[in-house]
Parts: sequence; structure tokens; C-alpha cells
Amino acid sequence: MMQFSALATSLFLVAAAFAPQESGGSKPPVPVPKQPEFDKSSPEKHGMAIAEYADLFDSGWKDEVLQGRMTLFDAGGDSVERRFSRMVYERAKEGDKLIIRFLAPAEIKGVSALTFENPGGSDDNWLYLPSTKRVRRISGANNTASFQGTEFTYEDLANLDPSEYEWRLFGEEDLVRGEETTPVFRLEARPTYKDTGYQRLTVYLHRERWTQERIEYFDKSGTLLKTRDSGDWKQFHDRFWRASKIEMKNHQTEKRTVLVTEKQFLDVARYKSAKTGKWRSNLPESMFTTRSLER
Repeated sequence: MMQFSALATSLFLVAAAFAPQESGGSKPPVPVPKQPEFDKSSPEKHGMAIAEYADLFDSGWKDEVLQGRMTLFDAGGDSVERRFSRMVYERAKEGDKLIIRFLAPAEIKGVSALTFENPGGSDDNWLYLPSTKRVRRISGANNTASFQGTEFTYEDLANLDPSEYEWRLFGEEDLVRGEETTPVFRLEARPTYKDTGYQRLTVYLHRERWTQERIEYFDKSGTLLKTRDSGDWKQFHDRFWRASKIEMKNHQTEKRTVLVTEKQFLDVARYKSAKTGKWRSNLPESMFTTRSLER
């Protein structure tokens, strides 16, 4: 079986190394948490209850590995393409850890970022640049800066943690995107942590699969800054949903960044080695360190 030191280097670039578990195999899906009776005494309590359940619904997957392409479009429509990989280590209470690494083109290959989510506060971020061969900590104030020229900031790299926002439910509606209509909850989320570039977010949450279909980001003056749309959803292990396409559009600069996932593995222990036929082990937390960025 491939050792995890090798996995840290390759980041699962070869999809043939895995054989996905067949439906009804020896490892059953993670049970879906029972939906509670939401507190509807106020829009704020109702909104918080919905956000907390959505977070609970998407928990228990343990780890995630993916690779894909990232396309950056300028205001004129010209574009550049990059390839990237992403690994996540799930920690239910302490906050997830994740690594993003650029694979191509040559001028950005090896640039890597490490994020430690901190529930209730600002996340910790580090950046590795091969040109300097040094890992640099991103200060809290710089979390609002663009991540390597994309329309994502360091603040956007982590998942939305319900404990870091004040929530409010606006209501239930249909989100219309082209010919697609999606039933959603429309929620307002106001950051309670420091070092944020946003006054508030509007989150459109799917009413059945509890996924974030769209997020609108408003700057400190209350003006719409960006919109993040997620689509081409795929379900893993009869339970978890992941978007294969994410677009972040900046309405003030007309620039946008599109992420397309090409290979993705959720809960690595649910896949077999194509070489040995044996079940794999989940990623160790020891892979998610500043030293691993340099490998």
C-alpha cells in the first residue's frame, strides 16, 4: 500500500490508485443526523438552527482529497489556467485543517497554503513560496487579501462555521439560475470574528441536501462585492454532497475565478488500493503541518 509520505508528495494525482467502494459494500454510509424541531421563535434563532443543522449534516466524512483546474478571468474575458490539489482533515470540534497546492503552470507550481480553522475566531493561514523556500504566516489583517491573484481571499478558503456568524432567516424561496430552479433557505450571516473583509453574507442553502448553493459577499460599506455559485453536485457514499464547479465573481472588478474538480475522494478509508485491493487508511493529521508545505 502506498505510504502516506508518498501521498503527501503526489496528493493522489493518479486516480487509478483508487477503486471506489461499490454501493452496498462492507462499509455502510454515515447515518444522516435526525432533523430537529427548529427554534422558530425569531428569525435569528431560526436562522442559527438551520445553519447549525446544515453544518451537522455535512459532518463525519473524516478526510477529503481532490484535484482540479482553476481558471482566472480578467474583466475583458482573457483567462489563465492553473492546476491545483486540495486535502482536508476533518476535526469536528477543533476546526478542519486543509492544504491547497498549485501543480501547474511552472511559474506557480509548488505554491502551497495551509489553513487551520478556529471555531469562533479568525483562522490561521500559512503560505509557502518555492522561490524563497520559506513558509510565511499570513497575519490576521492579511486574511482579507487575494489568494494568489484569485477572487478568493484567505478568509474564503475555509468553510463557513456557524459559530462565527450571527444568523437570520429571511425566508424560503426558489433560486433561479438559467433553466435551473433550486429550493433554498435565504439566510443572512454577519461575521462576529475580527479580520474579516465582509459586513455580511447572504447564504442560499438547499432545503433538501443542505448545501450552500450561492453566497453573496458584501463589503464593509454594505455594497455587493462577490457572488459564489456552486453547481454540478455529486453525492458520495449515499450521504455527502460536493460541488464539482464553483465560480467566484467579483462584481466590482468584473473578474472571476472558476474551480472545476476533476478527481475527488471523500473519506479515503472507503476506497481500495487498485494495486493491493485492500482498504486504505484515512489521512493522518500529521500530514497537515507547515513542514508538509515544503515537500
